[in-house]
Amino acid sequence: MRRYIKTVFIASLILSVGVSACKDEKKTPVKKEVAEKVKAKKESSKTETKAEPVVAKKKLKPVVEQVPNKYFLILASFQNMKNAERLQQKLTKDGYNSEIIEAANGFHRVSYKAFSDRTLAFQELKSARASEEHKENWLYIKR
Repeated sequence: MRRYIKTVFIASLILSVGVSACKDEKKTPVKKEVAEKVKAKKESSKTETKAEPVVAKKKLKPVVEQVPNKYFLILASFQNMKNAERLQQKLTKDGYNSEIIEAANGFHRVSYKAFSDRTLAFQELKSARASEEHKENWLYIKR
């Protein structure tokens, strides 16, 4: 008998929750006069051929937040700043986005590529090291 009461109670509870969740919101009745006025306005605006001025909409440019580069592929490191500047100029002539990064130990690191994404930086390092020419390259992570 107790088991029967429990199942009836649970079934009624589930049913009441389900029914209360499915109720539609009450809609307020619209007066007949208001509905007719709205219909008349819609029909009259369709039949009239007034030339309405065209308003140019402003195109909003999306706000793109630039992430600063944190990963740099280093080609060489120099104690002498002039040597670092010479290599940077050569790399810029070759089409690379080269930067000189000052190290705490007084060296000047010359990068030839910079990344904001870690995985892309490591993929590029791996592909660069595959060639004999760039076997000595390394990745600097700016903190």
